[in-house]
Amino acid sequence: MPTPIVAYYRVSTPKQGRSGLGLEAQRKAVAAYAASQGAVIADEFTEIETGKGADALERRPVFAQALRKAKKLGAPIVVAKLDRLSRDVAFIATLMAKKVEFVTADDPTKSPFMLHIKAAMAEEERRQISDRTRQALAAAKERGVRLGNPKQAEANKAAAATRDARLRPILEAMWEMPYRDIADELTGRGIPAPRGGRWNPMSVMRAMKRLGIAAQ
Repeated sequence: MPTPIVAYYRVSTPKQGRSGLGLEAQRKAVAAYAASQGAVIADEFTEIETGKGADALERRPVFAQALRKAKKLGAPIVVAKLDRLSRDVAFIATLMAKKVEFVTADDPTKSPFMLHIKAAMAEEERRQISDRTRQALAAAKERGVRLGNPKQAEANKAAAATRDARLRPILEAMWEMPYRDIADELTGRGIPAPRGGRWNPMSVMRAMKRLGIAAQ
């Protein structure tokens, strides 16, 4: 009889889940693995979850179902690629304690040691990419390159100008008052602080300085 396997597919966003983006490729990869091994897909599970963070396992209820099914059948869980399972070494180590076999269709080794090695390599690759990105952004900033979305930056600038135009006459009328009293007055009028929320003496002082209004 063919060896049973449990297929697990994962996408990172609800949009991908609705569109099927990435799912079809994962299904084909697992199906190809099953055919090459003379195995049969006994059950399959699809999850929409980012899978990031220390509590990733707890936030994957569908994966928990796949684990229970695999244990019941004594079958391995097969994923298309390691990143559909996880590329976090700690996460992989936790899975090893579940005593369920995991296989990646793109590199179907059944060695837990090799699974750890692949996860460690993926984790180190992410770290290096992150470091290179931070260094590139820092270098660009030193060269005077404006980072971020230009349209969003312009929208933020326009919103700040509108807020300051409304704020200026109010602050000019209250410039002799203590900062705390001004903060209470602005908050009471429902005028949001530059960073949102309530005004405080420091935010009042900064706003008056930015607008060139004489302090008390």
